[in-house]
Amino acid sequence: MTRAAGSTQRTRVRRLSARGEYDPASIARVLDAQQVCHVAYVVDGEPRIIPTLYIRIDDYVYLHGNRQAALLNHLSAGGFASLSVVSLDGVVVARSGFHCSMNYRSVVVFGQGEAIPDDQRAAILDAFVEALVPGHQAVVRAPTAQEFNATAVVRLPLNEASTKIRTGPPSDAEGDIDADVWAGVIPLFTHVGEPQSSPDLRDDVALPDYIKNYRPPA
Repeated sequence: MTRAAGSTQRTRVRRLSARGEYDPASIARVLDAQQVCHVAYVVDGEPRIIPTLYIRIDDYVYLHGNRQAALLNHLSAGGFASLSVVSLDGVVVARSGFHCSMNYRSVVVFGQGEAIPDDQRAAILDAFVEALVPGHQAVVRAPTAQEFNATAVVRLPLNEASTKIRTGPPSDAEGDIDADVWAGVIPLFTHVGEPQSSPDLRDDVALPDYIKNYRPPA
């Protein structure tokens, strides 16, 4: 990433401001650790929020989906939106309810949507497949003209974004330290189970190494 994000009135972290970061490298690390975001926007005075897959490429977050989707139409037309991403790393167990919390890494992005020209859509859609299942793009069938034409790709710039990150043990009040209450952190991890073959998979199709070795972003 080369574009400086910086703090704006919208992105500035006000509560516990020391946890806020605005440099592009920090924003990229948090975005690259997840694959699902929530996008909020307003249509006819009504708020809407949609969970969806995303990928980050350089200074943009890319979204894709059905060309008729309301969110994608809104962003394709240059509509304003807010996007958020969070990774949960642990449950913070404190000696008081007030200080119980979670360790997390989060990003909030504000910006106007941009439609992707047709000559760039194929590469972005390939990147979505590769990001979702690394190694799979090399073997999948190419999209048909109908599938390609039914899929829209939009993006949000990352020039107005911030991260907020909490790490470490609970921040108990000094007067609570000697309480007879356990305090600490319960780490949280994403567990990858055994791949489950499709019921209609041919018996002679072997499980590829890139599936055996799949690991989610972290």
